[in-house]
Amino acid sequence: MNVLLAVKNFLVRSFRYPKPYNWGYPVFFGAVGYGFAFLLLKLMFSGAFPFSSTSLIGCAVIVIVLEMAAFIAPSVLLAEKGGLNITGRYTGIGALILSFLSGAPVYLIKASVHNLSVALWLKLGGSIVFPAFFYIFQDITGQTLFLGILIDTVIPAFGLSLFFLGAVWQGFSDKNRKWAFIFIPLLIGLFSLNFLDIAAIVIIGWWLCIVRNHTENIYGPVLVLLGSRLTGILIESIVGELDITVIRLYSDIPSTVYYSTIPALIVAVILLAFFRKTLGEFHFAYSADIYGDTRDPAEKDGGKAGGFFKGVNLTIVLGIAIMVVLWIMLFDGTRI
Repeated sequence: MNVLLAVKNFLVRSFRYPKPYNWGYPVFFGAVGYGFAFLLLKLMFSGAFPFSSTSLIGCAVIVIVLEMAAFIAPSVLLAEKGGLNITGRYTGIGALILSFLSGAPVYLIKASVHNLSVALWLKLGGSIVFPAFFYIFQDITGQTLFLGILIDTVIPAFGLSLFFLGAVWQGFSDKNRKWAFIFIPLLIGLFSLNFLDIAAIVIIGWWLCIVRNHTENIYGPVLVLLGSRLTGILIESIVGELDITVIRLYSDIPSTVYYSTIPALIVAVILLAFFRKTLGEFHFAYSADIYGDTRDPAEKDGGKAGGFFKGVNLTIVLGIAIMVVLWIMLFDGTRI
């Protein structure tokens, strides 16, 4: 009887809202929402819709359901329950403009690392592994381009930033913030279900953490992703991503792709170093101006968070387990 009571108490402690708040708690609810959305969408696309999941409209349905179930709803509920300020605070237009401009090197990183990852994977004998959800369309018009930007950038940018750089970010206290720069990019990669782009996603996740730290709000990271998408539209003909829907073998990759990929990667690293330095200076200038006004908020980021190891508990283990199952299904060819 004592054993059963101990098990019950352990489960209650693990799944109730933690005080102090920890970074592993939202991962479980995000993973549960992701799994629920995956099963629901699998059912919905089994014949209920007259369009496919890889069409523009189909992908729009998938993105909206996934973002709401996995990222937005858990973030809002957790924030309401614990009184968390997951969106951050406004720290000036200058930092936001710099965040948007830093989207240019972010796109170069994404395109370059994507191309190198695809080339390396195929050269090693691997086959193309499609992400869990994507769309294909041939006729590019103003309407389809707008809808494409909406579902592959705008909605995911807000959902991702609200969850990882809001709800999860607030689980790291100021003292333990260094761990956020390691674990949040890895969690973003885990939730992406995009194998060939996972290296680029982790790097971009690291940069988003830097921007979140310097702007002190989630709008900086959102603007980074929007700036990256706009850059892609403008220079795609110069530095573009390999289309995995038409590539099957390593020999299908034109050798000319390396002439743009390698220089783009070098330029991106230089630009990111510049933006990191400049964003840091903007943050310093705002936080401690020449009059000695420290502008400290009433409660700093992670003000309600506990120690780092408080986040390593049963909830995060189960959350990661759910996502690992979805990754296994991805490699087995199971998609929405």
